[in-house]
Amino acid sequence: MSEIIPEKYHDLLLSIGTYAQRLGLKAWVVGGAVRDFYLGRDTVDIDLTFDGTQESVANFCIKMWGGVKRKFSKFGTYKVNLDNGLHLDLARLRKETYAFPGALPEVTFTKDVKEDLFRRDFTINAWALSILPDEFGKSVDPYGAQKDIDAGLIRVLHKKSFFDDPTRMYRGVRFAGRFGWRAAPITKQLFLEADREQAPLLISRERFSQEFLKILGEENLKPIFDYLIQYDLLKFAWPSLTWHDGLLNVHGTNERLGFLVCTLGDNGEGFLRSLHVHKDVSHAIKEAWKVEQERMSPLSPLTEFQLHILRAFFPHLSPMALQPCVVKGLDLKAAGVYGRNISKLLVQIRKAQWEGKISTREEAMALIGK
Repeated sequence: MSEIIPEKYHDLLLSIGTYAQRLGLKAWVVGGAVRDFYLGRDTVDIDLTFDGTQESVANFCIKMWGGVKRKFSKFGTYKVNLDNGLHLDLARLRKETYAFPGALPEVTFTKDVKEDLFRRDFTINAWALSILPDEFGKSVDPYGAQKDIDAGLIRVLHKKSFFDDPTRMYRGVRFAGRFGWRAAPITKQLFLEADREQAPLLISRERFSQEFLKILGEENLKPIFDYLIQYDLLKFAWPSLTWHDGLLNVHGTNERLGFLVCTLGDNGEGFLRSLHVHKDVSHAIKEAWKVEQERMSPLSPLTEFQLHILRAFFPHLSPMALQPCVVKGLDLKAAGVYGRNISKLLVQIRKAQWEGKISTREEAMALIGK
């Protein structure tokens, strides 16, 4: 079944497999990459797994194609970002057990690729293709990944799956929305049971954030939100969070997050603070949210990122509303205004500019009688 691996990835994966074989390792491409290969979808994220230590393979990849690597010792994985734009995740075959529901897994290494595939979230991601030169593209599909992909079914591999790792609930609706698939009947029953038991509360906010932000990065967001609302999963993000058609007018994870923060009004800052977002992004969103809260033209220029969020949230604002206030404090001081009166008059001017009543410095000064 070597034809599943697209030609564009053939040489790279064969080179890695050939090098692994020289080291006495078996090697496979696994998971979402195989699913996307089979569906004919482009991907830059490729998961590889080996039946032994793979650090030399990571170093080989960097030597061949350039890039940087990062080690995650807890799970024995290496993430390699190649200069050609591909992101490789190099892991060892492993089994996982969970000390308690929602815990991070305890890892033991194995030599059996079927055991490694069994730890995965859904059958659609439990598929491996060998990349060794003598069996390049040979399929290992013990749990029916190809069959479920053909049927458009999302199926967990065991009954405790959603309790072991409740983030799978969010991945499940993400895949369902992305591909237009549905949960297999037993999987839906297990999903609803985990939903009733509020399983998402078992995971850390950091792990929840990772999954929720991945959802916001999906190309077609509406059907995923439909599932989140249908299964009442948005309440674990924030109780009053819901869909807003303005999300169709913002793009990418950060803009969509900023838009959602604005939809929450007074609660927006709390929601933002609850998520694990890079501080620069968080600061930029917070400043946009402050404009939404004040509903006055800003004192300082907004970035294009902030403007995209606010224009989507306020589609009918006047052209000048989001531009910096046409009058500065120094202008008022020069006109003979002092002390607290400067702040009071700036608020009056900013509100008028927001409402489209003024658009120039002269109009602003006339408004306040200066």
